[in-house]
Amino acid sequence: MNEFKKESSIYLEELALKAQGGDNKSLEDLIIYFKPYIIRQARYTYVKGCDIEDLIQIGYISLIKAINMYRPLNKNFEYYALASIKRNFYYLIRKESRHNAEYSMEFETGPGLTLQDGIEDDFSLEEEYSKKETYKELKKGIKSLNKEEQDMIKWVYFDGKTLKDYTQLKGITYNQGRYKMKKILQKLREAFEQ
Repeated sequence: MNEFKKESSIYLEELALKAQGGDNKSLEDLIIYFKPYIIRQARYTYVKGCDIEDLIQIGYISLIKAINMYRPLNKNFEYYALASIKRNFYYLIRKESRHNAEYSMEFETGPGLTLQDGIEDDFSLEEEYSKKETYKELKKGIKSLNKEEQDMIKWVYFDGKTLKDYTQLKGITYNQGRYKMKKILQKLREAFEQ
């Protein structure tokens, strides 16, 4: 498994460098390779005035930018490209949200739902305080983890990606990933109990 991932990573880097040199076949191969990820990211993204096809095209443009900006010093082209695509979608969302920041309470957020519907009536200061304290403890616990453990937690819980994708990226088995995650969560539980 490790060898395959390593070879795949080297192959993608070679394709990126060839595409930078103007090799259209390498560019097409990279677009085909990243197409499922781009489509998935486009489906999870909402920008007013953009349909799914627009977002997919933005994803392809992000990939092409990543190819052109990639330097072998970055080590792993696949990770670099995935991060670039996702970062560009986030940038687009932030940019559009600045332009569309003013909404009425009647703004539709879904079929038959408005912003007004999403506001809770039963605000509790105690609950809010408790959440903030829990968040502080969680942040402190995460800081106590090593870099690899922090990356794994971020990947699964903050970035919303799957453990399976993480294990494939790192070239380990799914069971090894589950074991590592179990150990990390145990460390965080212990940090909360202190």
